[in-house]
Amino acid sequence: MRIIAPDTGTCGYQPRSFGAKETRLIAACTFVCVFSCFAAAAEKTPLASLAALATALGGNRSSDALEYFDSHMKNYGEVEQKLDALTAQADNISCAIDIVTDEESDGVHKLDLDWFMQLKSQSGEVERRRERVKVEMRQFKGVWKITSISPLSIFEAISIK
Repeated sequence: MRIIAPDTGTCGYQPRSFGAKETRLIAACTFVCVFSCFAAAAEKTPLASLAALATALGGNRSSDALEYFDSHMKNYGEVEQKLDALTAQADNISCAIDIVTDEESDGVHKLDLDWFMQLKSQSGEVERRRERVKVEMRQFKGVWKITSISPLSIFEAISIK
């Protein structure tokens, strides 16, 4: 708002005071902007990629799960084959991945994971797996991907006895 200052006759700026309603609106907009920035930053972490991988496995979507593996990694073909077989064989997969340790050096995260899966076969039988899995992750075009994983036995076909 522009006004003419009474004592000098020149144009000047007088700050506008806000009421309670405007103040709440400004605070809410600021919160949304700050929260959005944190949410966007949180999506670009190894943990976010592991969570998305667990979700894809939980939905029996091997192609979505494979998006979190570097297609140029040494044993990618074996990972792809095992995931395809496992998701085709399982009626339901519950997956939980906990990070035990995370060491970062030169843009590579070396993670020690406590990986738990509960697999329900098409026949209704249940198999539970829990393994310590070592992975290395690197960021490609804003997405953290697994570049190395050991052991691959976490993805073995269901072997209910």
